Amino acid sequence: MDEILLVVILIGAVVLLATERLRADVVAMVVLCALVLLRILEPRQALSGFSNPATITVACMFILSAGLQASGVIHALADRLLKGSSASPTTVMLMTGVAIAPFSAFINNTAAVAIFLPLVLRASHSRSISPSYLMMPLSFFAMLGGTCTLIGTSTNIIVSSAAAEHGQPGFGMFEFSKLGLIVLLICGAYLMLIGRHILPERIKAETLTEGFHLNSYLSEVEVLDGSPLIGQTVVEARIGDAYNLEVLGHVRDKQMRNVMAGHGALLAGDILLVKAQAETLVGLGERAGLAVRPSRRHSDSDLRPGDTVLLEAVITNNSELEGRSLKAVDFRNNFGATALAIRRGGEDLLEKIGHVRLRLGDELLIQAPRQNLEKLRNQRAFLILQELDLPTLDVRKAVLSGSIIAGVVAVAAFGIYPIVSAAIAGAVLMVVTGCLNVRRVYREVDWVVIVLLGGLIPLGIALETTGAAADVADLILRLGGQMGPHVALGLFVLLTAVLTGAMSNNATAALLAPLAIQIAVVLDVDPRPFLVALTFAASAAFYTPIGYQTNLLVYGPGGYKFADYFRVGAPLTVLYVVLVTWLIPMFFPF
Repeated sequence: MDEILLVVILIGAVVLLATERLRADVVAMVVLCALVLLRILEPRQALSGFSNPATITVACMFILSAGLQASGVIHALADRLLKGSSASPTTVMLMTGVAIAPFSAFINNTAAVAIFLPLVLRASHSRSISPSYLMMPLSFFAMLGGTCTLIGTSTNIIVSSAAAEHGQPGFGMFEFSKLGLIVLLICGAYLMLIGRHILPERIKAETLTEGFHLNSYLSEVEVLDGSPLIGQTVVEARIGDAYNLEVLGHVRDKQMRNVMAGHGALLAGDILLVKAQAETLVGLGERAGLAVRPSRRHSDSDLRPGDTVLLEAVITNNSELEGRSLKAVDFRNNFGATALAIRRGGEDLLEKIGHVRLRLGDELLIQAPRQNLEKLRNQRAFLILQELDLPTLDVRKAVLSGSIIAGVVAVAAFGIYPIVSAAIAGAVLMVVTGCLNVRRVYREVDWVVIVLLGGLIPLGIALETTGAAADVADLILRLGGQMGPHVALGLFVLLTAVLTGAMSNNATAALLAPLAIQIAVVLDVDPRPFLVALTFAASAAFYTPIGYQTNLLVYGPGGYKFADYFRVGAPLTVLYVVLVTWLIPMFFPF
């Protein structure tokens, strides 16, 4: 009976994770509750995911990555490398891969892409290259780089921990580096030689106003004599709410100011720059005493007078804005900025954007007073992509944080201490040496991932203790006939690649680790090739934007549609699956 219940829970979890009906961490907690309430696991077993070495190590790696990031050294090195490249899109793509792959082998991939995003966008704009040519390769190179070391991605750590718990030796720091480098070079060659011809030009190398198609919604209106708005400021008059439009600028004596500063109370003859639909403008004369001026084509400079900046931003993981609308969070007052447009799935949303529920990867076009830049720089709800200066390089912190990470790598590589012990020590040193303050430590840990692992690792334990994993392994082998280990490995790699594209890489690794070991047991071969296959295939989410957080981060800035990932990523996934299936037995014999 337990086995049947467990299969139902497993199918339900996969469906919920794939359809995103609930957040991944919520799904993990639902699974955990079901395992306890149905008495499939004892509470001690059910809670063991939170004390699992993989969960602790992953949390520590977030802190180690943040320490290096805070020093500014990654920004400085990456910016110098990208500035030195030529104006050719192919060269910039190559330099992007050369820059991010080494970093993503040692720090969290999402953090690496978040650091590189503004720098690559700056490089693309300065060379008049469409961001669509560079954003997807940026994510893919980070994913490929993460497969080269044990700490390159959290899936490697999860699988290594699972191996140790089943009596297998954990992975060494550089145990699959040769394999990872070969896959990186071959897949990188695909991106450079074939992928670049398939990548669409969703966003042209143009101004932000043109890129977000704002011109058709921007108009100038003049305050007429006798207008009921005279004597009130733009904020006091609540023009936006009353007349269903957005006021973006207040012009007097040919000088434009942002709405929050303004020129004080409105006077007859003042001009307002507004974003509104044509039908909204028709009744303004009678209702508000405003006259629409002759239309002209507006540019970025109209939206960024001397005291105002125009910014692009992308909704990041763990954002307080995810699942909420701009109106619900009172965006203008809480963030001191105005959202002008939302880009999602290659489409620019311009109408009634205040009521749109935001998603991870959505890109916002924001107008803000220059005095609010520091506030925007320090918030955690979205990542600013432009306009802000690079973090100042702190040489002392760069040396300390770099030495700490190098020490963690060396201690784990030489087997002096397990990776979890080295990672904990490194995280503590980041705080003790002043590389990070305690408050930032708590901010930098991706708690969604931690809760996800805490809830799904026990599901893997239950699959094994109830015998469900053995039954699934038998089913896979029966479907393939009396196949040898090479065919079984290929089917397992394919299954993992399909699941990781629909769910997340961490969930896939946590669920399939017991299955990988059980398939090897049934075939009476060494489990290591199947475990290595899981680490690589769980990072094969090239064909969909939802399987890997880095894909979602570049979704909006690249202006991509969902199908673009399949068009570029599906051939890459096929190449990746074939390569991994062919190469793993050479490095890890059965």
